[in-house]
Amino acid sequence: MFSGIVKLSRHTLIYGAGHILARLVTFLLLPLYTNVFTRSDYGVISLAYTFIGFMIVILHYGLDSSLMKYYSPEGEEERKKYLSSAYVSYVITTAVFVLFFNLFRQPLSNIILGGNYPNFISIISLILAFDLLWFIPMLILRVEEKPTHYISISFVNVILSFSLNLLFVLKLELGIFGVLLSNLITSIFLFLVTFPYVLKRIQLSSVSIMRWKKMIRFGLPFLPSGIFAMIMELADRYILKYMTDMETVGLYSAGYKLGMLMLLLVMGFNMGWQPFFLKTKSGEDRKTLFARITTYVLTVMGFVWVLLIIWIENIVQLNLGGITLYGSKYWESIVFVPWVALGYFFFAAYSLQLPGVFLTEKTKWVAIVRAIGAGMNIGLNIILIHYIGAIGAAIATCLSFLVMSLALYTINQRIYPIHYEWSRLLRIILFMVVVFFVLHTYDLSTIEKLILSVSYPVGLFFTGFLNQGERQRIFKKS
Repeated sequence: MFSGIVKLSRHTLIYGAGHILARLVTFLLLPLYTNVFTRSDYGVISLAYTFIGFMIVILHYGLDSSLMKYYSPEGEEERKKYLSSAYVSYVITTAVFVLFFNLFRQPLSNIILGGNYPNFISIISLILAFDLLWFIPMLILRVEEKPTHYISISFVNVILSFSLNLLFVLKLELGIFGVLLSNLITSIFLFLVTFPYVLKRIQLSSVSIMRWKKMIRFGLPFLPSGIFAMIMELADRYILKYMTDMETVGLYSAGYKLGMLMLLLVMGFNMGWQPFFLKTKSGEDRKTLFARITTYVLTVMGFVWVLLIIWIENIVQLNLGGITLYGSKYWESIVFVPWVALGYFFFAAYSLQLPGVFLTEKTKWVAIVRAIGAGMNIGLNIILIHYIGAIGAAIATCLSFLVMSLALYTINQRIYPIHYEWSRLLRIILFMVVVFFVLHTYDLSTIEKLILSVSYPVGLFFTGFLNQGERQRIFKKS
């Protein structure tokens, strides 16, 4: 069991680090955006990237999942046929998308960005096109287990995007156009860098309609799940736009971005988790292994959540050479962070339960659970925003992920029951509740925050959280 956990940890560190690097740039740019842009302008930027995130799922239409499945185990010639078929399919559908969005960019700008920004729609369509095409070689690098290349390209993505934003936004003062232009140039550059990986592995004569249909049959059912997932992630911004104003969208997006630090960890873990549980051999101890991994992951996620909500106020007000990490007009956005971050804690709990539906080949439940979550998210957003304002959007997100996790647990109890370590899991939740209560009851000093920070691991240790084998392993290494 321990060797399996070590293997999962290694894969998570390698490919999770690459994923985190690719997303890290959005967090590195927050000090720039929140000190330069008004709330309204940042609201437009957040809607642009919300739309990009949603359309990436649509334009993949499940073919990425199929490619990972069929490219991996086949021989070299078969790999070429599957990759060539998928790549040509992506090129055709992406070209149609870019053409459509440029023909109707005027009305689409009002719908997507809430204003008259037709040129922005053209740039966004090109960003999506190049992002889609450089994503494919990154997927291939994962399948072929080439972590050095994968990490290197992810690092280039961060450095180039960050540098161009500093140039276009801070120095040249190009505003929202500068943000989108820096993203487009980065996407084009990464496409040019990664295209040779694809070029060596594809051939037009290898394109196979039969294999394309096979991949579509497998992958297309994943599209609804992806759409529902994006609704969970992104609907709140658009509902806020229609129920409040663009300034509120900008403020909420700034706080939401901080809460998404938890999502970075979850997605980094998922990069190693799905290949791991799919390759884990069946046996009596497989479910025990999954239960133990669940305990470990949620323990870490709980600790990160505790640290985040304790120190978030200090983080956003951190002074760097006379400039705070967050612009002062965005400081009040921290009120959204605990709820958004807690939502992603529940999303981690949901992800940890995926082995059940995948190993029993009942993946239809993924789409059903995602649909339940998406429906809850939309409904709760409309109700809670109406009664309690923007904080209602954050609470709606949190509750929707909780419902998703509970729904999948109920389904797995019928198709793939796992005996989780509930006594340990409940202790994690109890300590999180205590920390949240203390923070919202008392005004703590820095020393008191330090004490509260260490209370989580210390409290778990002294309440018998570790089993005998874990204590022996820790003290033996010590």
